[in-house]
Amino acid sequence: MATFSEIITNVVIKGSLNTTASFYTDALIEREVNKAKIWAESYHKWPMTEYMDKSGSFTSGTEEYAYPNTAFKTDTIRMLKIGDYLFEKKRFEDYLKFRESNSSATDRIFSDYGRTLYINPNCASGTTYCFGQLSTSDYPAGTDKSAFSLGESEADEAITEKAISNLKAKAMKLDEAIAWENMAKTRLEEVWKRIQQEQYAYSPKDSSMFERLDVVESDYYEDDTNPLRW
Repeated sequence: MATFSEIITNVVIKGSLNTTASFYTDALIEREVNKAKIWAESYHKWPMTEYMDKSGSFTSGTEEYAYPNTAFKTDTIRMLKIGDYLFEKKRFEDYLKFRESNSSATDRIFSDYGRTLYINPNCASGTTYCFGQLSTSDYPAGTDKSAFSLGESEADEAITEKAISNLKAKAMKLDEAIAWENMAKTRLEEVWKRIQQEQYAYSPKDSSMFERLDVVESDYYEDDTNPLRW
């Protein structure tokens, strides 16, 4: 749960940087730490960078809407709810084809293109709830922390290691730069693996806890009457 200032200190100590030399200036170190933060927070679609925005509103009859929050990454709004209803996201091409062939249909569907949301205008009005991924940015101040700080302090170590890698590369110490970056990647992959293991434990509301194995087709299914099962 390191702050920006603490990570800078860790970078200097762990990287054995000679800050008395004119090369490793405060500005350079801060810039490379910020680049490392953005790199780490963008490395995967982390749960800690997910966000729900409910600042927008949908008006029946209007189809196109700008992203409700400029901090959303492009094409990352994966779910949309309007009022009490969940809308299904479609590929943009499929959405356009559906609207062309079913201009009066009230199906709760949406898509996006660039940073514009396209919502079937035949649906009822209401507040929009957009679920997506936030873009990353520099540390605003010395006391600020990364997106990982609330529960994944190991990933803060990866920021430190990536920043050292960046600085070693600036100093043309390429072997050291590669080694530090590999350490950062390994650390982030370990965090990601743990997150995925937790998410694998989730199950849809309507699915059974266990599924039977089809011996012939080598697949899973839920039909208790099928004789080809364990």
